[in-house]
Amino acid sequence: MTNIYNLFKFLEDKEGTKTPFKVKFIHAPDTLTPDDLKVKGDLYLTNAEITSLPSGLKVGGYLYLSSTPITSLPDGLEVGGGLYLIYTPITSLPSGLKVGGYLDLQNTPLSEKYTEREIRKMIEDKGGEVKGGIFI
Repeated sequence: MTNIYNLFKFLEDKEGTKTPFKVKFIHAPDTLTPDDLKVKGDLYLTNAEITSLPSGLKVGGYLYLSSTPITSLPDGLEVGGGLYLIYTPITSLPSGLKVGGYLDLQNTPLSEKYTEREIRKMIEDKGGEVKGGIFI
């Protein structure tokens, strides 16, 4: 574990301050609890060296995954705001994906292969929904 995680863990133990999801996810993913997977605000993971997200993740605000090597998203992912996957190698979208805002797929293999209408239908056919626009 890294020094940054140890600092947050110290604060959690001494002050009762909750360790942020991003710190746990990147530096100590084995410590994530089901409660940690409910992120109330925005989650910025842009440029992080991640290839997937944990199952059961729900983000109340925006989820920024741009410029990551992420290759998959978990089934049932819920994002209250926009989901940004710009400049990622993502080639498919999961079952039950719920996005309350925009889905931005610019400069991804999906945007090169499908139209906005085809992507929206693909999501709906898998039991998901995007309330805002889909940018390709």
